[in-house]
This record gives sequence, structure tokens and C-alpha cells, in this order.
Amino acid sequence: MWFTETAWPPVIILGVIGVLLFLVWMSKRRAGHLAGVFACLGLCGTVWLVEQLVVTERELVEQRLYDFATIVQRESLQRGIANMVLGGPEPKTFEFISANANDVREFVRQAMDMVDIQDDVRISDVRTSLTNNQSRAVTQFRATASVSVAAYGNVGRQPTRWELTWQRENGIWKVTSVMRLNFMSGDPMANPFTSKG
Repeated sequence: MWFTETAWPPVIILGVIGVLLFLVWMSKRRAGHLAGVFACLGLCGTVWLVEQLVVTERELVEQRLYDFATIVQRESLQRGIANMVLGGPEPKTFEFISANANDVREFVRQAMDMVDIQDDVRISDVRTSLTNNQSRAVTQFRATASVSVAAYGNVGRQPTRWELTWQRENGIWKVTSVMRLNFMSGDPMANPFTSKG
């Protein structure tokens, strides 16, 4: 486990120490201070490299989110009225959803059958918290994309906000619940595809 999610805090601290050592070297001209400056520069590079190599659980969950969004977008364009009537193959999207989360699978299936998401999806404001000894995660994020709805046609670029709950299953993060949130307030909203919400 790495001690920070990003390399910037330790790099900035080492940079400040390096600048202070350089200022001291400028006034006293001692080789030890200059060696400290080069040591700080070397440590900055080492910290940056280690941070790139170490992947935290939070980063794994967030990468799964981006992969999930990409697959949902791609498959929303591939599915359609024929799949609604004839069934069609199980979406690859379901590989990201827990086998026990039938309501999530149904929600995603209905969404992909009714909505075409264009390839301009933008995920932002991602916040992930880990619980239960890092075996569960909750991710809140905003997603904006151009969409077409079966009943209405092209409705333009739509901002949305979501909360996904993830659980580690056989070493892989899987979605166990999906909640649509009000874009501005963050309050839970009803499922648009069922009357249950």
C-alpha cells in the first residue's frame, strides 16, 4: 500500500526542501548542501516512478468505472429495438456487474435498449470511498454525453450524476447497486425505466 494517492504532495515537499538547500548552498557554498539538492531531485523522480507503479484499490475501482462507462456506451449503440424484441446475446457490460445484482442487470439492459449513448461521454467529479477492509467501494461521479432516446429521438447532451456500489468478487470489482442522483443536489432519483425507483 502506497502512502499517498498521488505523487504531488511528496514531490512538492521534496521540491521545497531542495529549494531551501539550494538557497543555503548559495550563501555558504558547502558541497553537502548541493548534494542534498541533487538528492531531493533524485527522490522526486523515484517517488514519481513508484507512484506510477503502485496502484491503490481506489485507483482500481476508478479504472473499472471508466471501463464500465466505455462498454455501456459502446453496447448502447449496438443494442436496440431488435434486441428488445428478440433478446440477443448477453451484454459484455454484465461482466462488470455482480451475479447477484439482478436489479442492476435489468436496469442496465433496459437503459441500453432505450438509450443510445454517443462516444462523447465525459466522466468527472469522481469520488470513491472504500469500506469493509477495502472489499466494498462507493463511487459518485458525473457523466455527460449526447444521447438519443427511443421514444424521443436525439435529446442532445445530457448531464447525469450517479452512485455505484462495488464489491470485490474473486479479486475483481463488480457493481452491486446503481443509484441515479439529482445532478445539482445529489438526492436519489427514481429509476426512469420502472415505477419502483
